[in-house]
Amino acid sequence: LALIFGTKLTSLAYDNGTPSDYTPYDRYMTPVHTVLSHLGHEKPSMDQVKKLMIKGRNFRYHMDNPYVAAMPEKTAAKRSGDCKDKALWLISQLGDSDVRFVIGKTEPGVRISHAWVMWKNEGRWWLLDCTLKRAPIAVDDLPSNRYIPLYSFSKASTFRHAATQVGIAQVASKKKSVVASNGRG
Repeated sequence: LALIFGTKLTSLAYDNGTPSDYTPYDRYMTPVHTVLSHLGHEKPSMDQVKKLMIKGRNFRYHMDNPYVAAMPEKTAAKRSGDCKDKALWLISQLGDSDVRFVIGKTEPGVRISHAWVMWKNEGRWWLLDCTLKRAPIAVDDLPSNRYIPLYSFSKASTFRHAATQVGIAQVASKKKSVVASNGRG
């Protein structure tokens, strides 16, 4: 029973999302879709990925646009960018279509969204975040309250993740309580 329960918890550790026709970020994703559409099936080695992450981590943090990622060539030329710029640069360097550009939260309660890369290698998902980390992290090694995906984008699909439903439910319950406290409802 413990083995079955443990297996179930592990399988719930990472939310792969469900295909979605819409996200609130769609109007900002042109650079992301452009880069993703040109990815092939190259499969970099883990050592190559680690070197790329160190290189991206060494880029200076600088935000030009809070919503639209800079094209990878610009990020590389300036050797600077914010989380979405670095994530998109890393995706372009990987050249592997087994990636997702992810928008989410680094932990519950954080107000600002963050962007990172999910990379599938040898049947396992890896979190690649060269804004905050220097090395890949196996998704199944992450605590469930870290790196919470909201939306992700792959070469062929867009995904909505479970945390978006939690957020919608929280907003709805706050609106109800405000209405109730105002004597309406």
